Amino acid sequence: MTEALVENDPGRIHPDDMAAIVAALDGIDVSAQPTREHPAESPEAWTLCLHWLQKGPVSSDTEAALPAVLTRIREHYTTHGRTPPAQLDLHGPDGGVVLSLGAG
Repeated sequence: MTEALVENDPGRIHPDDMAAIVAALDGIDVSAQPTREHPAESPEAWTLCLHWLQKGPVSSDTEAALPAVLTRIREHYTTHGRTPPAQLDLHGPDGGVVLSLGAG
């Protein structure tokens, strides 16, 4: 069962990037898949948005593992010469931001 959706921005997220994002989440036992296209925010800094589909709070283990997931995703982008996400926002089922990582 899918636990999270990853907003797809085709201008920033290539198919191999999406595979790396989904694999990083799978590494912490979070089943994810891409969802609707999300327009680019700015030419430089951008936010990777995840939508948590499960009812109830995000587990403390998942929340604690997300900074490492963001690091792994950033490393993938850097290795491939692309601009990594500046932050990762996790939205709850109601659409509100539950957790924001990497913001200055």
